[in-house]
Amino acid sequence: MLIIICDIVFDLFFYFCNMRKGVFLMILFLSGCAGTRYVPQGEYLLRKNTLEVVPEKIVSPSSLQSYIRQKPNTSIIFGWKAFLNIYSLSPDKDNGWSRFLRHMGEPPVVFDPSLITYSKLNLDNYLTSLGFYFNTITDTVTYRNRKASVHYTIMPGKTYTIDTIRLGKADTNLAALYLQHQDRAVIGPGHILSSQTLEREAARINSVMRNNGYYSFNRSLVSFLADTLRQNGTATLEVQLPGNGEHKPYKIRKINVYPGFDPIQAVMDTAYYKSVESRDYEGMTFHYNGKTTIRPRIISNMSFIRPGELYDESKVKTTYDRLSSIRLMNSVTLLFDEVSSSRQQDTAEVDCTIRMIPGNSQGYKVNLEASSNSNGLIGISPALSYYHKNIFRGGEWLTLALMGNFQFKLKNPIRATELGASLSLTFPKMLFPVSNRIFSGRIPRTEVTASYSYQSRPEYTRNIASGTFGYTWSMGDKFHYTVNPVKMKLVKLYNMSPGFLESLNDPFLIDTYRDHLDLGLSSIFYYTSDNSPVHNTTWHYVRVGLEAAGNLLSAFNSLMKADSTGSHMIAGIAYSQYIKIDINSGYTLIRNRHQLAGRFYAGVGVPYGNAASLPLEQMFYAGGANSLRAWQARTIGPGSMPLDSTFSIPNQAGDIRLELNLEYRFPLFWKLEGALFADAGNIWTLPRGNAAPAGVFRFSDFYRSIAMDAGLGIRVNLDFVILRLDLGMIMRDPVKQAWVPPSRWLKRENYSFQFGVGYPF
Repeated sequence: MLIIICDIVFDLFFYFCNMRKGVFLMILFLSGCAGTRYVPQGEYLLRKNTLEVVPEKIVSPSSLQSYIRQKPNTSIIFGWKAFLNIYSLSPDKDNGWSRFLRHMGEPPVVFDPSLITYSKLNLDNYLTSLGFYFNTITDTVTYRNRKASVHYTIMPGKTYTIDTIRLGKADTNLAALYLQHQDRAVIGPGHILSSQTLEREAARINSVMRNNGYYSFNRSLVSFLADTLRQNGTATLEVQLPGNGEHKPYKIRKINVYPGFDPIQAVMDTAYYKSVESRDYEGMTFHYNGKTTIRPRIISNMSFIRPGELYDESKVKTTYDRLSSIRLMNSVTLLFDEVSSSRQQDTAEVDCTIRMIPGNSQGYKVNLEASSNSNGLIGISPALSYYHKNIFRGGEWLTLALMGNFQFKLKNPIRATELGASLSLTFPKMLFPVSNRIFSGRIPRTEVTASYSYQSRPEYTRNIASGTFGYTWSMGDKFHYTVNPVKMKLVKLYNMSPGFLESLNDPFLIDTYRDHLDLGLSSIFYYTSDNSPVHNTTWHYVRVGLEAAGNLLSAFNSLMKADSTGSHMIAGIAYSQYIKIDINSGYTLIRNRHQLAGRFYAGVGVPYGNAASLPLEQMFYAGGANSLRAWQARTIGPGSMPLDSTFSIPNQAGDIRLELNLEYRFPLFWKLEGALFADAGNIWTLPRGNAAPAGVFRFSDFYRSIAMDAGLGIRVNLDFVILRLDLGMIMRDPVKQAWVPPSRWLKRENYSFQFGVGYPF
């Protein structure tokens, strides 16, 4: 009967999908249709697994979920199993439409009672590794409407507390090293005895030995003996190390470096190692064909290992990380070979071979973003860059970039054009005045940039020249820093349209359209839980930016002339003074190939002193391919203000920006991915005497001018690049401060198409 009813509903569904409101009926259907259509008779769909830990908070139930063998179908929001529902939409007949829906969807997970036993065994093993012994795990299965729900009740068992740790008989030198570093032990009296903690302690001891010359030492040589026979729940732990005296410290004998190693030629030509030239530099022997790919001094400065020193695994890893960060290199390998003749000595020896495989030193990149909205405004932003990874044979990275931004309407002569060029040079070291010795991890970088931008709009022409000098470095894989102690920008305006300034809807904008000079500094702090270029597990990030300008120049105000507004000038140009801060935080939940990504952005810029407003290029804007996607860039805000008709091409900007984005990404077929998204936010101006009230940010009512959109997108994931097309529809209009009814979502001026490269956040 259920199958017959579903068939009828399917027929009605496909009929209504061709009607105007079919898309909304589809959403209602997918949220309510039963997913048991393709569950065999007499069997059950696995609805959910729940875990209860008794007593509570001893172990987090969420940490135990991954040890359950059978998982229910993927849920998106509030338990909605969208992909199971899509699979259930497929007709019984084997045709193209059916195969398409089944490929997009997810087949039902049929409940298998036998997997409960394996799940309980997994849970017990995990609890034991945490230090809980003699655990009790029971299960209860509830059946309802051809669906099965499994409930696990978990009672962690007995634990043992370590009261004493001692070192057993061991080699004298190994024992001395262990005792010297015992204060950094991860386990001690009062800790729970668990195999996980013992494993971490064994890894720590192994690192201590290998960082102090014991090249042949390994994790298997560390063991523990625990006495738990006492009745008071305590245990005595004995650390056991080798005691036969066979393990000796090693020192580095020779270091051979191949900065231009060719693995194919090395395999094909047996005389490869003899045919290369050799050159000694600071104890290292460099082997190369012809001219060296990278200067020996650069590699020597980056290396932390030296001939004659004890083998130190931490220095080996640091050297590998630093050499790998040379962008020219595709691969870096450090190999160590024991010197057999030295094994009879008190201190044995190893030879180190460093093989560096360079990639293409030159190349180019092409990027393109485009957008179009329902009123015919088209935006195209192409970019082309050329790079050289080794311009001075020291790992210096040179980049020359050209960009454009074109906004226009078909059959309309009015348009906005922006052309720009930039040149940057990055050095793999700290240039003056900072010493490189303070960086023991990855190499820092110094970057010098210069750029020029020409902007032509119907209202004005603007030239912008800028330059920066700054440093970038990392602390581990998660913390990254950028500091630009010098940041300068000069802006000149020409060909201002008569009456343009007087016609602005917001009078405070008048101050933003004048020549000005920026001289200040900026910094960026960036944290990421996963530094890999492709993320396969859940990750999050936080980026904080800070800019300030004009503070140093303000100390010389007494030496400067002032204009009619009281602003001090240098060579007839007023300098800007402001502080600007923004925070960008994101979290992406990844389950298999499904992603739920969220982002929060907040920023504010405050002019003061010599400036009445922020420079236009420092103001915030919203809309576009990576922001509120139902609007084109610079076509929304501030607040509930309408689009300024003074501008033939929109140019809305503000002092404050708040934005919240949510996007669900899912696989379709082949290289295609789908997305459902929602964006909310806006820009505002700070309160000031001449600012339009509709655009001013006020804590009491700013929420009234929040803009909201929703939409769907499709992506082509080519692994090396992601091409993206999004359709955003306005859900809440900030100008009218009202919700847009569904009947108008696809009406003129209520939607935009956005094309971009890469995920929006």
